[in-house]
Amino acid sequence: MIDLKGQKVVVIGGGKVAQRRIDTLLDHAAIITVISPTATKTIESLHKQKKIRWHEKVVEECDLDNAFLIIVATNNSAVNHSVIKSAPKSALINAVEDAKQGNVQFPIHLKRGKLSIAISTNGASPAFAKKVKHELENKYDEQYQAYMDFLFDARQLVKNANLDRDEKKKILHSLINEELLDINLQKQTLDSLKLELHKKASE
Repeated sequence: MIDLKGQKVVVIGGGKVAQRRIDTLLDHAAIITVISPTATKTIESLHKQKKIRWHEKVVEECDLDNAFLIIVATNNSAVNHSVIKSAPKSALINAVEDAKQGNVQFPIHLKRGKLSIAISTNGASPAFAKKVKHELENKYDEQYQAYMDFLFDARQLVKNANLDRDEKKKILHSLINEELLDINLQKQTLDSLKLELHKKASE
């Protein structure tokens, strides 16, 4: 849960693990640079689409300058150790080979629009974390994306209403209801809420 918008992210390595990290970061408007002599076809394609930058070379210390986040994801322990040792002290580091060498971890992530759920076992069992994600995917299906948008819109209306804190809280809590997963009911509820708040404002 870090705001990476406009931040420099350097990914050392161009394999499948690096690719998974990049996939996670693409929606966060970070400036992503990959340093690796080779790269997966997906990373090459992202570079051609100008979604990321790929420098086809061995990493040098200067590549790490001003990095906000460094992802160390090569299959060479010596290179990984060297990068971590050379990283700026202010940089966040995700060390794929040995998480303890870094200070940032990438939990398994489930996203439904504005709903984000992170799952981590702190390295105890990635397989179990995947199992939990699968269970949550079934529980929080695609309907929740629209439901989150509905809750957001409703909250903006209530926040700007001329009501005391307890009244606002009561209305917002009433919207936490699985019946409101129905898109048509969401629209009806928003329309009713607008009318109710407008009426209260006129009193």
